[in-house]
Amino acid sequence: MAPRLLALAALSGAGVLWLLLAAPELPVFRRRLAERARGLLRIDEVATDLAQAEMAWLSPRAWIVLRWTLAAAAVLVGFTVFGLVVVAAVAGLAAYHLAGVGLEARRRQVEERRQRALLDAIRFGISVMARSGSATQMLKGLATTGPFESRPIFEELVTAAASGEMTLPAAVESVRSRLADPLFDDLALALSLHWTRGGKLVPALEALVGDWEETLRLQRDAKALRAGVEASVLLLTLLPFAFLWMIHALAPSLLAPLAKPAGEIFFALAVGWMVIGYRVLQAMSRPPREERIALNEVSA
Repeated sequence: MAPRLLALAALSGAGVLWLLLAAPELPVFRRRLAERARGLLRIDEVATDLAQAEMAWLSPRAWIVLRWTLAAAAVLVGFTVFGLVVVAAVAGLAAYHLAGVGLEARRRQVEERRQRALLDAIRFGISVMARSGSATQMLKGLATTGPFESRPIFEELVTAAASGEMTLPAAVESVRSRLADPLFDDLALALSLHWTRGGKLVPALEALVGDWEETLRLQRDAKALRAGVEASVLLLTLLPFAFLWMIHALAPSLLAPLAKPAGEIFFALAVGWMVIGYRVLQAMSRPPREERIALNEVSA
């Protein structure tokens, strides 16, 4: 007993000494580990997606936990229904992926509607600027009599500036961060350059409208071309489970060989090839995304 106590005391002492020696490095290690985890979980990208989908009420960590919970539930349901490990694993992957597809579909739908509204607002703002020549009056006009769909955006920044909580440029930056919209980034950049360097705003807004009208037109054309591939991707996700469920309901004995080790191996290989083809189709149907502008880098 005594040798064990001595060994335990020696190990405890060594652990304490190691902690004392490594104490200065622990915060740096913890920060690097947190940054690595943040990159692996794509926290920043998820936050942008949620903001663009108008789901900022849901934190990125909560969305990731929800997505993994759905995947775990699909694994349990798949194994309960079919009794096959491979099917359970694929069910989990499918649920995880479909949650991401749903978020992306909502993000694109909301972004398209918001950008059309912002374009109408900028056109209205150009007419106001042509009369008053003031960017402040333009924003106030957009907040009070601008297009209905975009009015809440400008009401938010004008109200924040009028309450004295922040200046108008700071309010524009706050709304820009909340929306995470590339079109509003361009509008905020034009306003920032106008306020800080005195550039003419109307020509910049006219160029902005022309560029984004062409961008949205190309996006609509690309969406029509991708529709067939996107439908194929969705069918490839759902139809295999429907086919297996029909076999399980009508002739369960046909799935019995797949429960054996050799059957699971061959089934896993077949599923692997299917997943590879699925990923290729998914890459073909993935729409390009407009890059956002970091205004602090531009101003620097």
